[in-house]
Amino acid sequence: MRIELARLDEFDGKFAKVYEPGELETDDERIHFAAPVSVSGRVERSKGKVVVTGELDTRVQVECDRCLKYVDLPAQTKFNLEYVTPEAYQAIAPAELTDKDLALSVFYGESIDVDELVLEQLLLTVPSRVLCDETCKGLCPICGVDRNTAECKCAEKEVDPRWEALRELADGK
Repeated sequence: MRIELARLDEFDGKFAKVYEPGELETDDERIHFAAPVSVSGRVERSKGKVVVTGELDTRVQVECDRCLKYVDLPAQTKFNLEYVTPEAYQAIAPAELTDKDLALSVFYGESIDVDELVLEQLLLTVPSRVLCDETCKGLCPICGVDRNTAECKCAEKEVDPRWEALRELADGK
């Protein structure tokens, strides 16, 4: 969905859309949409900027970082983003970025791509580390068995070769 800035007055700057699962796709293969993505907001022009505020709500399925089982997570956020033209950005480009600058984006042309905005905001809501349970034992790096559901003897018999010399010193060999 694109918002044409020349037509903001026609819809009072308000927008809303529901994306069905499969309609949006991320580059992150770990993340899948488990429910429709509902987004609504408002677009306003202000002092040479375009300000987009709104909120989105959905559920995502993300792989556990240890055992690769899918974990169902809520993904809800409110956003307040500022867009400027490349020329305006050149005029205000700071030497050092601050937290406020992270909400500033450059747009080209006469429209804002809401699909891109939604994907960006959704990716920011997903934690960088996802576990199905804090006690998750993960997969065996040798045989691949899920150590949450089955015992694995690989760890007992397999020794990292980088530590073998240290073990020999400790054994007095």
